[in-house]
Order: sequence, then structure tokens, then C-alpha cells
Amino acid sequence: MSARDGAERLLDLMTAGLPAYRAEWGEAMRSELASIDDPDARRQFARSAARAAFGRGVGMTIGFGVGVGLLVATLVLAASRLQMADGGPGLLDVTVPVPAFILLLVTLLSAALTRSFRFGLVAGALALATSLAALFTVLATEGIVWMNRHGVFLLDGDPPRGAVDTTDIVFNLFTTGMWVGHLVLWVPAVLVGTALGAWIGSRRSPADLHAVPVPSQDG
Repeated sequence: MSARDGAERLLDLMTAGLPAYRAEWGEAMRSELASIDDPDARRQFARSAARAAFGRGVGMTIGFGVGVGLLVATLVLAASRLQMADGGPGLLDVTVPVPAFILLLVTLLSAALTRSFRFGLVAGALALATSLAALFTVLATEGIVWMNRHGVFLLDGDPPRGAVDTTDIVFNLFTTGMWVGHLVLWVPAVLVGTALGAWIGSRRSPADLHAVPVPSQDG
């Protein structure tokens, strides 16, 4: 059997990004694969182990990131609609602190559950990126509605100083530099949450963690 057949390449790829506390499991899966000679059995075992690894590694990271982005989009949209009738006072009191708290909580949980600062930081960075993208999307679409109805910008509830077009409204978050103010709070939230979560995780016993079941050759 080739040392680098498709089954081994697949398993190597999927176990490379596992959190630190799953490293031994990944090594065990690679060793188990090496003991299997039948090509079909190797492929079946590798696919089964890869699915389990995805859920505990890359899949978990993506899940945190996408989930946070969707939550931020939902909350910002809800805040916009709640203020729509009055046309103010704007969403800055929501868009800065609320996502920061969510990022703090998510990074704390992800780092604590995996006992990995690296995993928490990666999950937090992805969550921050998706949150910024979600915020921009909602502000761009809702901002046009606010400007048409009330003649004000969505973030601060202030009217424009001169004539504005759609581009000015859509990119208001960036052209005004207000994105910096968001990241000033969001980035420390990710770092503090990750550090605190990793510290909490380091105090947990390995017995507290749920073991990943070893996939069978029958799938």
C-alpha cells in the first residue's frame, strides 16, 4: 500500500487542524488507517474518520464563525426595525457593544471547551470577520431605507451634510471610519475571551471532555 494514497491524504488533511486536546485521537486514527491493507476499507475508514474530525475541528470553527455572523445580522436588523418609525437615535449603541459581548462569550466558550488558545483565537477571528461582513450587509441595505424615509444615516441617526448617493450610504461604515471604532472594542473582546477561555479550559480535567468515538471500518 502506498504511503500516500488518497485515504491517507484525506485523513492527514482533516486531522491537521484539530484542537490540541484531539491531537492524540487524530494520531490514533492515522495509526489505525496504516494497519488496514484493503483499499476499499481504507477509503471507508478515512471518510468516516474525516467526518468526525471535521465536526471537531474545521467544522466547529466554521460553525462558530457563521453562527456569530448570523446572530449579529439578526440583532442589528431587529434594532433597525425597532427604531424605524422614529428614525433614530441610530444603531451605534447596538452595533459596537453587543457584537463585542457575543465575540467575548463565543471565544471564551470555544477556547474553554477545547482547552486551546489557538482554537479560540481562530474561531474568534472568523467570528469577527463574519460579524463585520454581517454588519456591513445590514447597514448597507437598511441604510438606504432609512435615508429614503428619514433622510438620516442608520448608524448615528444624523442627516448628511450635503448631497449623497447610494455609494455614500452603503459604504458609510467605512468612509466615516466608524469601522475602526467597532474593531477597537471587538478585537480586545476576542483576545480577552480567548485568553480567559483557555485559562478556564486548562483547569479542567481531561476526563471532563467528551471523547470522540472511533469510527468503525463499516462506517
